[in-house]
Amino acid sequence: SAQSSPASSPQLRPKDVPEFAPALIAADPCIGSHFLSAVPPTAHTISHAVSAATGVHRVVWTVDAEKLRSQERQAVSPSFELPMGESVVSRLVIFPKPAAGARGGASFKKSKGWGSVQLKCEASSGFAIFQVSIGDGSGNFPKQPRGPVRHNFADHSTCGLPKDLEQWDFGKAVSKATQTFAVCLDILPRSEA
Repeated sequence: SAQSSPASSPQLRPKDVPEFAPALIAADPCIGSHFLSAVPPTAHTISHAVSAATGVHRVVWTVDAEKLRSQERQAVSPSFELPMGESVVSRLVIFPKPAAGARGGASFKKSKGWGSVQLKCEASSGFAIFQVSIGDGSGNFPKQPRGPVRHNFADHSTCGLPKDLEQWDFGKAVSKATQTFAVCLDILPRSEA
């Protein structure tokens, strides 16, 4: 199958979308407490929760930190259902930051743990409003959500944050105890979109 380049993914600026209220989402006990268990999540898993209070869907992908030391050019999450009227199969994809002047293309090892997050949807229509954050999988890591982004999947099957917000230092989010990091996707309810 053809791979989408993160550079060709269209996106809208945050000013083009309704207020996402990140503080309200961050304070929502329905979402936050769902991921705070005594047993740390295993690598390459997806957790999904829906807030009864806000209707926000939170998808958390736990990623093995070993990926950041690899020569791989992308990492793809297990599939999950994206609420777009009907459930649509989706995935998160992380790409390494291209290294200036590097030979042989980008890899996580060459990027020193820096990269971007893309949302890939198997739908040919529908839209979503979302924000992205990273963390170590615990409630102690200070998440700093970026977005919101509104994307119409009829235009392109993959999207991410605007260029000036897309790069993350995944290495800073790695849990020393579990050697994993988490990519968090918050999806605004369709009724508000």
